[in-house]
Amino acid sequence: MHSYTAEGERILSVHTVAVRLDLSDRTVRLWAARGWLPAFKDGPKIWRFRETDVEAVRARLASRRRRAAAAGGDSSDDSQ
Repeated sequence: MHSYTAEGERILSVHTVAVRLDLSDRTVRLWAARGWLPAFKDGPKIWRFRETDVEAVRARLASRRRRAAAAGGDSSDDSQ
């Protein structure tokens, strides 16, 4: 079952976001709590994410990882 906003936009779970961004579930929750990843709470412990917000973050991460690789840097630190 998929969830959607009133506007028809798909809503994603923590795990789905983690897979798409190649992060751990814990990192996704941390980024949401710190405001680094746009999200909303669906109950006291459940985070939810709009697909367009996740895709925007994925594009920024991909760009950052490409720049780090081109500069010969280590792109494994995704906590920033």
